[in-house]
Amino acid sequence: MIPCQKSCSAYCEGCHKSCAEWRQFQTRLRKERQAKKDYLNYYNELCGAVTRQFRAIGAYCGAR
Repeated sequence: MIPCQKSCSAYCEGCHKSCAEWRQFQTRLRKERQAKKDYLNYYNELCGAVTRQFRAIGAYCGAR
């Protein structure tokens, strides 16, 4: 189901393919997904660097 199907007064079958609001909605979602990916990639790299540094100095986690 298309999110705008219930709330759009001009909805008709297949209209989302040419709807400007639908394109803006898709663009906003695309930007949000990219921002989440960027966030996760940044912190994955950061955590990886810290892990490598701890391994390099021979740090041991005795939590096991």
